[in-house]
Amino acid sequence: MDRWSSGRVVLLGDAAYSSSPFSGGGTGLALVGAYLLAGELAAAGWDPRVGFARYEELMRSYVEANQEIGQMHVMSRVVPEPDSEPAPDAEPAPEPDMEAIMAVVERAINGVELPDYAGVPDSAAQPGTPVKP
Repeated sequence: MDRWSSGRVVLLGDAAYSSSPFSGGGTGLALVGAYLLAGELAAAGWDPRVGFARYEELMRSYVEANQEIGQMHVMSRVVPEPDSEPAPDAEPAPEPDMEAIMAVVERAINGVELPDYAGVPDSAAQPGTPVKP
């Protein structure tokens, strides 16, 4: 998806950035995304335009790396049919670029730094303010 939000609506988890089941990162992505979304909305004073944009800015590279891992895993599982013959002029498959693979894995593991939102005002009632049922 080009964007994960429109107006006051935002997508999160699989709805926004469904990674392949082969990436093994869906739950982690959803939890990190929920944390960042809530924190960035609070930090933006609950302005969805600002909060949603910052959430996406923080998450985008991390999500793309996890999606890339899923794609690489799927491609590594492609095998020829048992009785298929290799093409006579077929070249052997190139060796995987381990440096490039490790760079993607590094982005997927450490791709987002979780801000500390301690001290960011939230929507809770202030002490001493009566809460109406």
